[in-house]
Amino acid sequence: MNWTVYLIAVLVALAFDASLGGLLEFGSSHPQLLPAVVVFALLSVPRRIALRAAMLAGLLADLLAPMVGEDGSLVAVPGPRVLGYALGALAVLQLRGLLYRRNPLSSAVTTFVFSLLAAVAFVALWTLRGSLLGGGAPWWPSTGASEMWGRFLGAIAEGLLAIPVLWLLEKTRPMWDFAMVTRLAVGAAREQV
Repeated sequence: MNWTVYLIAVLVALAFDASLGGLLEFGSSHPQLLPAVVVFALLSVPRRIALRAAMLAGLLADLLAPMVGEDGSLVAVPGPRVLGYALGALAVLQLRGLLYRRNPLSSAVTTFVFSLLAAVAFVALWTLRGSLLGGGAPWWPSTGASEMWGRFLGAIAEGLLAIPVLWLLEKTRPMWDFAMVTRLAVGAAREQV
């Protein structure tokens, strides 16, 4: 994988989410482009670097998109999205053997699963941080359950948004320089009955 192209795509997605992401908002859900970019890479990179790629995107998201604390201050804590994206990436790595990777619909479902698991880890870690440090979570005064409901709706929206995004990213596949590996099955699997 071309890491420069990946970093540029992640930064463009983060910039879009920070600046124009409010245009895509409906109800209490805030769909983002970044999960679709990460899932696109996860479906094509080798296993050994997939988790690192997802965690790098999560780290950039934590550092460049801080949360607003209960007192109105910006809180940039590296960790919640890193671990959330790692959990989502582990799920995608398990699912990708079952999917036709270039199908936008299967990629959209994978983006939904990735986003939902990343949201579960994110909400759990912020709740844990709030209880350990005695402060509130960024969604104060709401509850974690109401935040999780909003993130569930956001995961559905991100899955739907992933269809056109992944279609566009598929057009740029040669720039990403993904390694293509073909396997040749030997033995009884090749025999025709």
